[in-house]
Amino acid sequence: MNTIVTLRSLTEDDLLFLQEIYSYYALNTTMVSFTQEMTIERLKSFVPINHPLYKSFIIIDGHNETCGFCYYARFKPREAFDTTVEISLYLKPGYSGKGMGNKALEMLEEHIRNDGFKNIIASITSENKHSMNLFEKRGFTCCGHMKNAAEKFGRKLDLMTYQKNL
Repeated sequence: MNTIVTLRSLTEDDLLFLQEIYSYYALNTTMVSFTQEMTIERLKSFVPINHPLYKSFIIIDGHNETCGFCYYARFKPREAFDTTVEISLYLKPGYSGKGMGNKALEMLEEHIRNDGFKNIIASITSENKHSMNLFEKRGFTCCGHMKNAAEKFGRKLDLMTYQKNL
């Protein structure tokens, strides 16, 4: 199956779309560590928009439908980590399992590589099997397992760290 996906640069006009997706996952799943509805101001504090080094994108399917977003941001605010980025990728509910995440991640990796970064980190809760499978399929390896690192909906959650060297 040849999945058609394009990425376009995310703008501030897209923040309501991101707010909707983050809020859904925050209130209904353990896939994000947020526990409350997302605010636009909070999104602006961690999603890079018009940043000189880090980029964010809207994911568009072959029918020109906006179906998700992805971005890469600073891993740690220390100069020695400047070759490493942390990525996030979210699809609207109902869009997973169709190859879109795989294609979007492939394209995101190409942007990261072209921008000169050498390492990619992704943090995934252990209940998010779809994301772990996706990242493993794309050549990421699990390099960290923090037990009971978070708690949500009365459940303790492990945090898995995945890494890919470019």
